Amino acid sequence: MKPKNKRLVEVLRKEMKPALGVTEPVAIALACSKAYQAIGGNLKRIDVVTDPGIFKNGFSCAVPGTEETGNEIAAILGVLVGVPELELEVLKNVKAEDVIKAKKLRDKGIAKVSVKRGLTEIFIDATVTTDKGVGRAVIKGMHTNIVLIEANGKIKYKTEKEEKKEKEMESALTDLKLTDFINFVSGVPFEDIKFTLEAVKMNKELAQAGMKGAGMGSGVAMFRLIEEHKIANDIRSYAQMLTAYAVDARMGGVQKPAMSISGSGDHGIIATMPLAAVAERMRIGEEKLARAIALTYLITIYIKEYSGRLSAFCGCAVAAGTGASAGIVYLLGGSNKQVEYAINNMAANITGMICDGGNFGCALKAITGAGAAVLSAFFAMENVTIPDDSGIVGMSVEETMKNMGKIASPGMIQTDDVILDIMLKRHKAQYSLPYHSMP
Repeated sequence: MKPKNKRLVEVLRKEMKPALGVTEPVAIALACSKAYQAIGGNLKRIDVVTDPGIFKNGFSCAVPGTEETGNEIAAILGVLVGVPELELEVLKNVKAEDVIKAKKLRDKGIAKVSVKRGLTEIFIDATVTTDKGVGRAVIKGMHTNIVLIEANGKIKYKTEKEEKKEKEMESALTDLKLTDFINFVSGVPFEDIKFTLEAVKMNKELAQAGMKGAGMGSGVAMFRLIEEHKIANDIRSYAQMLTAYAVDARMGGVQKPAMSISGSGDHGIIATMPLAAVAERMRIGEEKLARAIALTYLITIYIKEYSGRLSAFCGCAVAAGTGASAGIVYLLGGSNKQVEYAINNMAANITGMICDGGNFGCALKAITGAGAAVLSAFFAMENVTIPDDSGIVGMSVEETMKNMGKIASPGMIQTDDVILDIMLKRHKAQYSLPYHSMP
């Protein structure tokens, strides 16, 4: 395999990971599970400090296997039943009796989760105190990247090499151009990227669980509206409905994994379900679908390199949605120029959609993102596009994608602070639970 192709396949494999539940509270559970594993004993207290993105995204979403929401319940379950070796499926073994115990511990105030302002990268510092002492685990840069484990102040594990290696691998993507990605997915042997179809299979299984009305039930509502002839039964609606089913299930705490990309299950869903819907309705084969998904993933990762893994805008709709739109054009046999048109259309359309954390409303954003992805792709196939140098659309497609990222960081950092303030103030007024903000 050519060195460039090998590198891109490695990136795709590394970024594709099964994730049970929203990855931010799951990452908190993972850190707490590792910290407890280091010390053992009878639990006395849990203290966690996170960056704003982790804190915000775990604030309101259901923890997998439960109907409970919030960072504390995730932290407690991580200690009680977490299996850290499973990484983003750390809470795979949660049972009803575990949830009952965790709720009692939460109500006693045994866990405190604080947010540290100003951090722009993923950061989780979990300290677990037991009758045997204090265990600590730190995650940095990526949801599963544990850089430090301590037991009673003694270092058991410490590294930053892996984080640097992964960052170097991803940063290498920014040296490439869209044509490099298209040439790669067109020329790489099918067997080398066939694994991307695993994401379709896993995310469709999650969508099937969403058909039962999990989360806010937006997918079920779309199905009903189609039956009542209130919205069209077309490819766009089908793509939106399939995406909504999966996000509903994920946000509703259904204990089935999503195949994540760039550390996010919702990114993974939006990067695959619209393409799967188009391929199904237009009877396009698996090989073409796998190549289109690979392109979608690479574009999503590229944009995320500039926006950051967690940001003030909805990366699921904006970054993954843009990748999906480009992937749909490729799936339909569009030219390189038409792939560019789709990216420009998405940049001018939904860039700036805010992220107010993981919650049921993510399904609505996913519906918007999936719908925009399909429509932008269809427009591109008709050679309808935003002209270069319009608004944030650049003189090249690479410049456009960089500009999309810049809108999030540094552009919307203050927006993120305002969103956090709103969420914290509301929660304090309603529940008076021990959420804290650190300078």
